[in-house]
This record gives sequence, structure tokens and C-alpha cells, in this order.
Amino acid sequence: MLFLLTGLKAQTIVRGPQKSLVGIEVHFRLDKHNLDLNYMGNDEALSLFAQVIDSIGLSRIDSVVIVSQSSPEGVYEHNVRLSKNRANTMRRHIEEVHPLLKGKLFVHPDGESWAQLREYVVNDTKLKDSTKKKVLAVIDADVSMATKKWRMKQLPVYRYLLATYYPRIRNSMFCILYYNESRIIETRPEPRVWPKAEYIPLTKLVSARKEYTFAAKTNVLYDLATALNVELEFPIGNRWSVAVEDVFPWWHSGNKYAFQMWEMGAEARYWFKRSEARKVLSGNFVGVYAMSAKYDFQWDREVNYQGEYWSAGVTLGYALPIGKYFNFELSASVGYLSTAYRNYKPSPDYSELIRNPYKQGRLGYFGPTKIKASIVLPITISTRKMEVSNE
Repeated sequence: MLFLLTGLKAQTIVRGPQKSLVGIEVHFRLDKHNLDLNYMGNDEALSLFAQVIDSIGLSRIDSVVIVSQSSPEGVYEHNVRLSKNRANTMRRHIEEVHPLLKGKLFVHPDGESWAQLREYVVNDTKLKDSTKKKVLAVIDADVSMATKKWRMKQLPVYRYLLATYYPRIRNSMFCILYYNESRIIETRPEPRVWPKAEYIPLTKLVSARKEYTFAAKTNVLYDLATALNVELEFPIGNRWSVAVEDVFPWWHSGNKYAFQMWEMGAEARYWFKRSEARKVLSGNFVGVYAMSAKYDFQWDREVNYQGEYWSAGVTLGYALPIGKYFNFELSASVGYLSTAYRNYKPSPDYSELIRNPYKQGRLGYFGPTKIKASIVLPITISTRKMEVSNE
């Protein structure tokens, strides 16, 4: 059985003979679990939470339960994880801002909240009674979860519900249970009654959702130097990733100018604390790289070298989100580079290139080897299989 607290409204007070309960809620964007203080009055709600905690006093607080849920759309298993992540996000935030509450915090992820959607529909004064009956018939139907969601999408009123009520259900509620005294603490002019607890049977799911995430990127510093390049990075677990890079400028102008290089490299990275704004491939990282290349560089008669090189070393970097879809990554590498080189010069009329057998060899170098300022596009591919049935 799954325990749900349904119908909770922001800034709610319930009085009892011995204890009182205050409920305050914050909201999350679609498919996100990071806290956005500028979204749907979250900043004001958390300020109110701090005021209520100060007014009650730590000694009177019995517990703070963080009840998190998600809107009933998409894949059920993903929504359960999402509500759990939202609860943990708020627990970490409260522990950071109110460290003395740490031993009194409890999380209760509820997954999808059909019950709260039902309450919103029942209390909606804009909906006709006939429309309400159709929506409630779908919500209350004893069918599989996939069928229920499909039927909801077929209702003419679905877009209205999706825009009006689904964002309100993507929330975390702070349920502050505290011992009552003679004085009464008011947090709103019209207190509402705490709703009754409701038991809803769990649904047996035979569903799966797999997500494959990787990132495509290009180093704009190389691009500005006409050294076209592309890099792919693949996360491995929560902390590791592997990046594969290809640099391929390949142009020349007769036997006078040439900028030709084909470089291949790979790098294993360890990511430290990630940015809350992006689930993967953001934050600080350290890496170990190896690469090799062949090249042909010529600038008239001043620079004329061909050869091959390899390099290995370590990388330090940082990536942060820019906009909704992209990351920006800065990194620098230090390591050892070894190159075998051969010198040549063009003939007086540039009709041919002549190798200089006395000016060739191998050089070794230790120091900075790479610097990057990359535009990164994280890409997520999802595969789904849903066969849902009720027990």
C-alpha cells in the first residue's frame, strides 16, 4: 500500500488538542528535481518556512516530513525516481539552511499524485459537471496505468488540466508537526483543514525506461584557427565518463601553405560535485588523456615540417550549463609530448617539395599540451516499453 497526503494547500494549518501541523509547498519544473527559487513563488514559500520554524521554536518541533510527488504523465518508474530526487533535493537544502533540523527531517516520496489531481478537478469551478464526471471516471477507473494515461490524453479537457494543474502537482510539501501551546501561530488569514490520509493500492508495473546519454562538442579555440574538431563524451555511472576526440584540419594551398593534421585522442574523466542544473557532464572534473597524430605544417619557406607525435597527461576542467540545451566547458591539459619530425623546403618555383635528410629527428616536451573552450550539446536517447497491470 502507498500512503498519500492528498489535497495539501500552501500555508495550511491544522490544530489538534496536542499537536499542530503546518504545510508549505514548493514546486518543480517539468522533469526537473533541482530547486529553482524563481519558479512559482518558491522563494516566498521557503522564506515562510524559515519564519514558521523561528516562530514555533526548535524545541517544540516534533518532525518535518518532506512529501514529494510528480505529475501523472510519462513513465511511472521515472516519476517515482523523480519524486525521490525532489525529496532528497529539499532535504539537502533544509539541512544546509537549517542544520539544527537535521535529526528531525524525514522524506516521503509519493511518486505520481493522481489523488491531488482528482481533488483539483472536483474543486474546479470552471469545469462543467459533465466534464468533471468524464475526468473522474478516467481517474477512478480500475485499469492499467498506461490505459489510464492514454484515456486522459483523449479527453478534450486534457490540455487545460496539463497547463493548469499538472505544474502544481510537481511539488515538495514540508509538513511541520509541532507541539501545541496556548498561543496560536497564524500563517495565513484563512486556515484550511488538513485533508484525511488516503490509502491507494500500488500498481504492478511491467515497464522499462532506458536512457542513453552522451554529449557532442567542439573546441571553439581550434575552430577559430580552422582546426575543425569534434568530440563525443559518454557518461559511465554517476562519476565517470570517457571522451573521444578527433581533430582534422586538412587544407593546403599548392606547395606554399599547408595546415594538415589528423589527431585522435581519448580521455577518462572523474566528475566531482555536479551542477544541479544538469544531471550529467557538468561541474568540476579531472581526467587522464592519451592522443596521437600525424601532421604537415608549411608556411611558405619559414615553417616546413611533417611528422607524427603522441602525448599523454592529465586534464583539469569545469563545465556549466548555458541556456536550456547547451553546456560550456573549459579545460587545460599538462603532459608529455614526443614527436618525430622531418624538414623539407619547396623548390624555387614551388613545383615540388624537397626533403632535407640532415634536419630530422625526435623531440620530447613536458608542459601544457591542450587548452579547450568547448560548446557542448548533451543528448539523451530514451527507449520505453510499457506493459502495466493492476494487482
